[in-house]
Amino acid sequence: MLRDLFNATPLRVPEARVRPMMVIAEKNGKTEFRGGLEHLLVKDAPLEVNIRETMVTDVALEKTKSVDFDFGFEIMKGFFQGFGIPASGVQSALNGAKKISFSFRNVRRLWVDKNELGSRLRGRLIDLEHPSMAPFQGPDPWQMLLISDAIVSNGFAVNVERASGADFEIKLPEIEAVLEDASAKVQVKKGSKNSLSFEGDAFLTFAFCVIQLSVDEAGKLRVGTVFKTRSADGKEIEVVEEEPTHVLLDDNDFEPGLLVFDE
Repeated sequence: MLRDLFNATPLRVPEARVRPMMVIAEKNGKTEFRGGLEHLLVKDAPLEVNIRETMVTDVALEKTKSVDFDFGFEIMKGFFQGFGIPASGVQSALNGAKKISFSFRNVRRLWVDKNELGSRLRGRLIDLEHPSMAPFQGPDPWQMLLISDAIVSNGFAVNVERASGADFEIKLPEIEAVLEDASAKVQVKKGSKNSLSFEGDAFLTFAFCVIQLSVDEAGKLRVGTVFKTRSADGKEIEVVEEEPTHVLLDDNDFEPGLLVFDE
């Protein structure tokens, strides 16, 4: 769903640090969070890129398709972990549920304008001697990616679509007790007898988009993929820069997964 809507990679555990202008390293299916791009630049001027924010309204996010409880709850464990909610307590309160769906609340998109990004990075150099640049250099470098968009939310809901009996009802007091014991900064509300919503203080990223960065031997930074080709006379080297496009970190169309950083 998120891949189709935003070309975004979903996170298994939502977290606050995944934001635009953060660098990601990728190689052979492994993905590492590296930190802010500005720390890798030669320190001649601060990097100022406007991070915009827009509300996201889409029916697919307001309510997903229903799935079997065991499968759906396994997915939601990551969300519970991100918001500091003990999953076992919620699972007990939902005992008897057979099929569930999810809803996302207060969804926002944080993003950078790629044209502005290109202008801000024009003429900027990467500090090739920076220790954190080591993975991106050498004969077998990691792919250097930059987060351009982050889909964030501070709330979600679990909806029971089918239960084992007609008298099924979510046990709200059990969940409230679990949250109190865990000192979780989350409010829980019961929308109906079959719907449970959670809302936290912080907005966490649950999906993000990345674009590729390229660095030449002099440290010149480009947005997109750079190809080197020979000119017609065979003497000069031409550099052709590809348009910046989103890179999917999970391209499995049949069993798309949820990303977990390898760090």
